[in-house]
Amino acid sequence: MSKSTNGHMNTENLECKECTNAENLMDKHREAIRKQAETMIHHSGNDIAKMSTDDIQKLLFDFQVHQIELKMQNEELNRAQQELTASRDTYAQLYDSSPVGYLTLTETGIIEKANIAAATLLGCPKDELINKRLGKFIHPLDQDNYYLFIHRLLTQRTSQAYSTKTRNSCDSPTHPECKYFQLCPDVSHSSGNNKLPTYIECYASVVYNEKNALQICLTINNITERKQAQETIAYLNEKLEEKVRRQTSELIVSNLSLMKKVEELRRSKHQLLEREAKLNSIFNASVEGIITVDMSNIIVSANAAVETIFGYKPEELVGYSISQLIPSSSREMNDYISPDDVKLIGQIQEVEGAHKNGFIVPLDMSIAEFSVDNAHYFTHIVRDVSLRKSREQQDKEHLDELAHVTRLGLMGEMASGIAHEVNQPLSAISSYTQVSLNLMNADDPDLVKLTEILHKTQQQALRAGRIIHRMREFVKSHAKHRSTAEINNLIHEAVGLCIPELKQNCIKLSFELENNLPPLNVDHVQIEQVIINLLRNSVDALKTLPPKQQRHIAIHSRMTLNDSIQVRVKDNGPGLDPDQQQKILTPFYTTKADGMGMGLSISRSLIEAHDGTLHFNSQLGKGTTFYFILPIRSKSDEH
Repeated sequence: MSKSTNGHMNTENLECKECTNAENLMDKHREAIRKQAETMIHHSGNDIAKMSTDDIQKLLFDFQVHQIELKMQNEELNRAQQELTASRDTYAQLYDSSPVGYLTLTETGIIEKANIAAATLLGCPKDELINKRLGKFIHPLDQDNYYLFIHRLLTQRTSQAYSTKTRNSCDSPTHPECKYFQLCPDVSHSSGNNKLPTYIECYASVVYNEKNALQICLTINNITERKQAQETIAYLNEKLEEKVRRQTSELIVSNLSLMKKVEELRRSKHQLLEREAKLNSIFNASVEGIITVDMSNIIVSANAAVETIFGYKPEELVGYSISQLIPSSSREMNDYISPDDVKLIGQIQEVEGAHKNGFIVPLDMSIAEFSVDNAHYFTHIVRDVSLRKSREQQDKEHLDELAHVTRLGLMGEMASGIAHEVNQPLSAISSYTQVSLNLMNADDPDLVKLTEILHKTQQQALRAGRIIHRMREFVKSHAKHRSTAEINNLIHEAVGLCIPELKQNCIKLSFELENNLPPLNVDHVQIEQVIINLLRNSVDALKTLPPKQQRHIAIHSRMTLNDSIQVRVKDNGPGLDPDQQQKILTPFYTTKADGMGMGLSISRSLIEAHDGTLHFNSQLGKGTTFYFILPIRSKSDEH
C-alpha cells in the first residue's frame, strides 16, 4: 500500500511538474521572440527610410532567418506539445485504469479529481463525483472519525492513514465475496438490506498546486475482503472462545465428577480390600470346609478347615477332582445340572467323605453356585458331623430308656383303667362258665345254646389275652425295629388303650381318617406311644374345663402334598398362652402339677428319629392341635 501510495504521489507530482515546465518554456520562448522583435523594430523603425538597399536586404535576410528560426521553434513546440499531449493521455489512461482509487480534494474536502477505481469504490459514476464532498460518501457512523482524520491531516501536514465504511448512496459497489463469510451466516447478513458494506483504506498527503493552492491527495483501496475476513475471524474467535469456555466449564464439571468417582472408587477399593481381608480371615477361620470347584469338578481353592476334616492341606487339593474327597459329589453335581435336581443347590445333604488316612467321615454338605467372567463355579460347604452322629446315637439310646420309663409310668397311671377293662372279660367268662355248668347239669342239655355260650366265653378270654399282650409289649424296652404298618391301624390301637380314660372324663372322640393311605415303615410301638402321649395331653387339657362344657377330641389322618402322612390330634380345651407355646416342647416343662415334662419332648424325638416333624397350633380359649408328619420313605430306607 505504501508503494502504491508513493507511486500515486510521484505520478501526480510528475504530471504537475511536466505541465508547469512546458507552459513556462512556451511563455519564455514567446517572451524572448517578442523582445527580439521589439528590439529589431526599435533599432530599425526610425532609420528604415535612411537605410541603404544593402542594409534593407540584410535586414530582410535577418527577418527571414528569424522567421525560419521561429517556424522551426514553432514546429519544435508543436512536437513538444504533441508529446506532452500523448504523455498526458498515457497518464490519464494509467490514472483511470489503475486498480487503486485516486482522489484529489480541496482543503474543504471537495472532490476535484477522481479515477474510475475511486468512483467504483464510492459507488457513484466518475463525473458525478466532481465538486462533491467526500464526506457524503462516508458511512454516517464513521463521519466523526472522517472529519477528525481531515482535521489531523490539515493540522499536522503529514501523511495519514484512515479506514472507513462507505455509504451506499448510488449503485452498490462491486467487491469480492469473502469466502470466510460462508462460515458465518450471521455476520454476512448483518445489514438490514442484506447488502454487504464496502470498507476502504485511505492514505492521504497534503500538496500545493502550481497556483500554490493546498490540495489533499488520496489513495483508496478496497479492504472489504480483508475487513470481512477480520470480522469473520473475530466472529469465529468469539464463537471459539465461547465454545472453549463452554467446553472448559463442561470439562471442569466432568473433572469434578471424575474426581468424585475416583474418590468413590478409591473408597470402594479400600472397602473391597477390607472386605476381602475380612472374608479371607473368615474363610480360613471357618470350622466348615469350603471347597470351590469349576464345571469339571476340579478344585480351584479350599480353606484351612479341610485339613482338619480330610487331612489334606489346601494346596494339595488344588487341581484334583472333588470326588477324591467326596465320592458322591460328582454325581450330585451332575444331578444338579439336570433340570430335575436343581433343588440340590442351597440344600443341606448328608454325604460321606474320604479322609486321607482311609476312613469315612460323615458330613453335612451344601452347594452354592456363582459366576465370574462368564465362568461358573460351585462351592461345597462341608461340616464334620462325626461328633453329632455319635451324640445322636447316644441320645436315641437314652430316649429308648426314657421311653421305657415313660411307658412304665403310664402303665402305673393306667393300671386302674386297665384293671377295669380286664375285669370285664373275666366277669363275663365267669358268668358264661356258670351258665355252661348249669346247662350241662340239666337233664336234657341244650347243646346248641351250650355251644354258643362256650363260644362267647372263648371270645372274652381272647379279649383279655389281647389286652394283657398289648400291656406287655408297651412296657417292654424296644430297640429300633421297624416294619410296615398302616397309620390308621396304629391310631385305633393307641386309642384302644386310652378308651377307659376317655370314658372316665366324658370325652367325645371322633375320627376323620383318610382311606387308602400308603403304608409306613416305622416302629409301630413308638408311633403308638406318640399318639397315646398326644391323646393324654388333650385329656389333661380337657379336664380343666367346667363339668357341663362339652369335651371333644378329633383325630385326623391325611396325605400331604410332599408325599408324607400327617396325623392331627385336636381338642377344644383352654389352649396355650404365648409363654407356654414357647416352652411346651422343651424337656421337663409341664403345665401339670404332677407331670414330668418329658412326654412331648420324647414324642418329638421319636418322630424326628423317623425323619418326621412334630408341630402344634394353639389359640387361647379355643383349643390346641398337635400334629406330626411322617415321610412315606425315610432316609434309612433310601440308603
